[in-house]
Amino acid sequence: MVRTNKQSLPGRAGVSWRRRIAVAGAGGVLAAGMVVAAAGPAAAGGPPVLAFTPSPFDYGQVAVGQTATETFTLANTGGSASGRTTIALSGSAEFTITAQRCPGIGLGPGMTCTVTVQFAPSTGGTVTATLTAASKKTTATDSLTGTASVPLYWTDTGAGTVNKVNLPSTSVQILVSGQNVPAAMALDSSHIYWATAIGGTIMRANPDGTGVTTLVSGQNSPAGVAVNSSHIFWTSHTGGTIIEANLDGTGVTTLISGQNLPAGVKVDSSHIFWANQGAGTIMEANLDGTGVTTLISGQAGPVGVAVDSSHIFWANAGAGTIREANLDGTGVTTLISGQSNPFGVAVDSSHIYWTNEGAGTVDEAGLDGSGVTTLISGQNGPAGVAVGSQ
Repeated sequence: MVRTNKQSLPGRAGVSWRRRIAVAGAGGVLAAGMVVAAAGPAAAGGPPVLAFTPSPFDYGQVAVGQTATETFTLANTGGSASGRTTIALSGSAEFTITAQRCPGIGLGPGMTCTVTVQFAPSTGGTVTATLTAASKKTTATDSLTGTASVPLYWTDTGAGTVNKVNLPSTSVQILVSGQNVPAAMALDSSHIYWATAIGGTIMRANPDGTGVTTLVSGQNSPAGVAVNSSHIFWTSHTGGTIIEANLDGTGVTTLISGQNLPAGVKVDSSHIFWANQGAGTIMEANLDGTGVTTLISGQAGPVGVAVDSSHIFWANAGAGTIREANLDGTGVTTLISGQSNPFGVAVDSSHIYWTNEGAGTVDEAGLDGSGVTTLISGQNGPAGVAVGSQ
């Protein structure tokens, strides 16, 4: 014999067993963050129907190193409970579930819950993922898309500007104008830096081009700029020196002298690297200027320099090549040839970027030199280049 028990629950006056089951669904428990939808189920007693909103969803462009989040609502618009439901995310590891308020017992008819997914790109390009809610009775999926935006900066000596694109877009932004032959570029987590070769200054601005500040003046044709967490470094092209200062421009100190037209300069955690354009050499020293060493010789007008954790890269302006070597100078390899007076070089975890001063272009390739692509054309003497996460 079946009995319908309408007796109130202890401590829950007026709430019947039958009402408790109807509201909570299969498991009989209302989870935090789960609510009854305003609209009732499509057909009482029908199958469960799960769906995410918004769906599909595009996070748009997010800078490498930055994050974006979106909260998705999962609703059961069917006429019965979904049963035990698993929430999962597949696809690119750059998407992660950071919060979810959907009970494992599933959703009763007319109920909703939420799932929050973060997109945190680490490399350039567009990636996808699929958000899934699955039970034995029904499945819902949501297609997610995100594009990593890689900011690329360069100076244009002819136009006197500092420029930027947010790759993969190639829409050029002029951040700073009116500079007197801006030559080199560098950046850290909060600022961009450049040198004006004719103006003889070391400059700084916010990544959006505001707050332009002259840090150091009276320099002798500065041609290369590098920065670390505490200092800015530059080369004096005609003065034959490598110089450093604090990030606010104070404490100007000559670290190394007697060089032959030093051009591009870069630093890592322990060394300074630079190109001697006149001598055709790639050089290294300790951060305090001691231990000056010739790593590579016999180059044809080396100018721009870049380093990563294992290699040094440089542009041979005279030979029209981009080359690399191990950090100790061994394993010299020509990655790219046929360039028109290449000047600045920068690298990230997946690409090399360089300027072709003669052709007026900014170009990229894979770290092995494959996939050479012109990103920007029509420039008037592109020179220094830097890539980063601002």
